[in-house]
Amino acid sequence: MITDSIRMTGLMDELAEVLDGDIDLYMIGGGAMMFLGSKASTKDIDLVVSGADAYNAVHRALEELGFESIRPGAGYSRMNLSDMFERSDGYRIDLFDTKVCSKLRLSDGMRSRSTLRYRNGHLRLFSCSGSDILIFKSITERDGDIDDCSRLIELNHVDWNVVLGETVEQVATGEDVWITWIADRLNVLSETMGVTIPILGDINRMADEYLAKWEKDLLEKAGIDPETLPKD
Repeated sequence: MITDSIRMTGLMDELAEVLDGDIDLYMIGGGAMMFLGSKASTKDIDLVVSGADAYNAVHRALEELGFESIRPGAGYSRMNLSDMFERSDGYRIDLFDTKVCSKLRLSDGMRSRSTLRYRNGHLRLFSCSGSDILIFKSITERDGDIDDCSRLIELNHVDWNVVLGETVEQVATGEDVWITWIADRLNVLSETMGVTIPILGDINRMADEYLAKWEKDLLEKAGIDPETLPKD
C-alpha cells in the first residue's frame, strides 16, 4: 500500500537511476488521484508509456530493481494489461503500452491535460487529469473503482465537456464497444449513488447506436435482412 507521495517519488528516483534514454510515464489510477488529493492511498501504480521502446526500457528497469511479473487477476479482464509487476516491499505496478482496455488509448488530449509531477534525469512522471482518470476508471472492474469515480466527481475534478469530447474521439478512432462499458458505469453512478451526470443522455445515445449497429451487423452476417423482422 502506498500512502504518501514520498514513497511514490522514491520509486521514481530508483527508476531514474537505471533507465537509459528519455522516458515519459503517465499515471492514470489511484496514484494520480493521490496527487489530486482525492485518494489517501493506493494498492498499485498504473503507468502508461508510449511505444515498444519505452515499454521495454521500463520493463527492463523494473526487473533490474527487483520487480517480478505476476499474473493479472479477474478484476483486470477488460484491461488488456501489458504487464503487472510486484516487489517484496509491497510495490505493485501495472504497466501499459499506449492502450488500456483494448483500444482505449492515452490520447494527445489526455497528455495535454496531464500535469508534470516529477522530473529526474531521463525520467518524467505526469499524472492525468481527473476527467481522464474517470474515463479510465469507468471501464475497469477492480474493487473501489466506482467509489473512486464518485469521489472524483464529488471533489469537482471532472469536467463533463472534456469527458464527452474524449469519449467521442475514443469511440471514433478506437474500438466502439468501449462505449457500452462507460455507459454502464455512468448509469450505475447515476442510479445507485445519486450522482448527477449532465452528459448521461449523450453517452446512452451513443451506446444505443452502437448496440443497434452491432445487432444489424450480426443479422446480416447470419443472412437475415433486418428490414424483414417485425417491428415493436
